[in-house]
Amino acid sequence: MTRCEHPDIVESVGEASLRRLHKSFWIGAALVALHGAVLAGGSSVSPVVSDVIQFALGGVLVANSVRIVRASAGWYRHFWQLHAASFLLWCVAQGLGVYQDVAPSTNFMLWLSNLLFCFWFVPLAMALFFDSGDEREGFDWLLALDFCQGVLACVASYLYFFYLPRAESTTDLAHSVWAPYFAGYGMIVLAFLARSYLSTSPVMRALFRRLGALLALSGGVDALYYYGGLGVTPGHWFDLFWSLLLFANLLLPVSGKRVADSSEERPQPSVPIRGFITVQLFPMLLAVCTLAMSLRIARQDLGIAGLVVLACFVCFSARLLITHYRLLAAQHALQREATHDGLTGLWQHNAILHILERELLRAQRSGTAVSVIMADLDHFKLVNDSLGHAAGDEVLRRVAGELAGAVRPYDSVGRYGGEEFLIVAPECNVEDAQVLAERIRTCIAQNQISMNGRPVAVTISLGTATRASGDAEELLVAADKALYRAKINGRDRVESESERAAMPARAGRS
Repeated sequence: MTRCEHPDIVESVGEASLRRLHKSFWIGAALVALHGAVLAGGSSVSPVVSDVIQFALGGVLVANSVRIVRASAGWYRHFWQLHAASFLLWCVAQGLGVYQDVAPSTNFMLWLSNLLFCFWFVPLAMALFFDSGDEREGFDWLLALDFCQGVLACVASYLYFFYLPRAESTTDLAHSVWAPYFAGYGMIVLAFLARSYLSTSPVMRALFRRLGALLALSGGVDALYYYGGLGVTPGHWFDLFWSLLLFANLLLPVSGKRVADSSEERPQPSVPIRGFITVQLFPMLLAVCTLAMSLRIARQDLGIAGLVVLACFVCFSARLLITHYRLLAAQHALQREATHDGLTGLWQHNAILHILERELLRAQRSGTAVSVIMADLDHFKLVNDSLGHAAGDEVLRRVAGELAGAVRPYDSVGRYGGEEFLIVAPECNVEDAQVLAERIRTCIAQNQISMNGRPVAVTISLGTATRASGDAEELLVAADKALYRAKINGRDRVESESERAAMPARAGRS
């Protein structure tokens, strides 16, 4: 692999892939030069040759996009899949044009060819909904709904630009809809430029900026075709403009000798407001455009317009529900992250102390007892020293799972610090606390843990204390003293507060 630096992006491609992309570039340049020579010659067969050369250019573009798809990953791969799909539609339209040059054509073929030429870029417009910071595994319902909205926009566009004004022209874009067509084209260009500004990814910014510029040039050439009054027919010198536009798409992924690969892209800090606009604004604009076209459709066919509006409402409502669900899920995940230990999944230090204070207040009101069990793994430092900290973390995770499974459903287990755990047991008297602690000790001692094929003997010492009311700190100190006695008396045992001994609470232990 060759690696090289760029002021905006980090790029990495295989040498073979780079040579193939350069080969596509030079093939495209040769086809454009050949096209110019054919048009300059004014041959009687130049209309057919002109269309064939443009069809070949489209094929080179599709093949080039497919190569990039195979060498890329993530959103960048999806972008070039859409790019390939768009120019495949363009090739179908151009292929119909070639067929019409050599064989009798029907109104249907002319209509289909012009329809594809007007809307070939629709798959590529779906790239507006990509977010480089949101790589979801598997099927994404939001993208599916955005695709459905895109299909509805295509249906509304067909009805608006072709079906309703069919009395004016059965094969080409009617004069009455030229202005709204180019206005919509301009909105797509502005959307790509805005998407470039809102992107946090350098690769995405560069790509959408170039694509917006190319679409602007394409719209300008189409406007010149319709408004120029040139009487353009196949084989006219004007065809060279379209060939140059096709060739310009070969420059889209290329910067000098470099081709962007999103799998090597440096992560950029997320910007929440930009991410929100990216995810919400563009689908909303698409729905608004569909509804705006439906207003004119309703003047001639209220039933069809009603179906389009209903489908648009269903898609947008479903999208809103999914977005709200994901927001709630994200809030829940953040709340859990703030209250649970990242390694063991148990309550973290502050959270378990808050639970203890809450249970003491409840016990004071109800007249019941609250027990705490302080637990500490025996000789845990030896595990870290002999097997490494990764193995130590795995032992902590497994012990945490055993603790959570051994307590009652309404007990709470937290990681108090390091290899020390705290269990809060409401409505639990002294005897019940000892029984619970002994069950935990037995469960840990009997659990067979193996690391890298080596058995690891894990035992735990526990100290219990019980109160019906009082201060949480006092209860913790009492449980800590009991735990210390368990360590002094041989480890792998349970001691309770009732077996008090006059000794300090926090001597060194392991």
